[in-house]
Amino acid sequence: MFQEGDWALLFDSKFKDFQGKFQTHWLGQYEIEKVFSNGAIRIRTIDEHQTPLLVNGHRLKIYQKPISKEEFIKIFQNNFEMKLVKKNHSSPPT
Repeated sequence: MFQEGDWALLFDSKFKDFQGKFQTHWLGQYEIEKVFSNGAIRIRTIDEHQTPLLVNGHRLKIYQKPISKEEFIKIFQNNFEMKLVKKNHSSPPT
């Protein structure tokens, strides 16, 4: 499930018994550095210190990296162009 280079959020266990409505239960973002066969995962902070932590994989969930405006426009334009090509090829002959 987790792969090196993925980003993840870490569950904050101090809120395990408190289900506060407006309180976040997740910390991060962290980058996954190494995945071990026993379920342990080494993560590191993404700040300038890059502090490593060793945690149980059950305490993590995948975090989707945000994309820049330029990346979004590029993806949107590629998808739009592909739809135009498909539409032009699938139109019935006249």
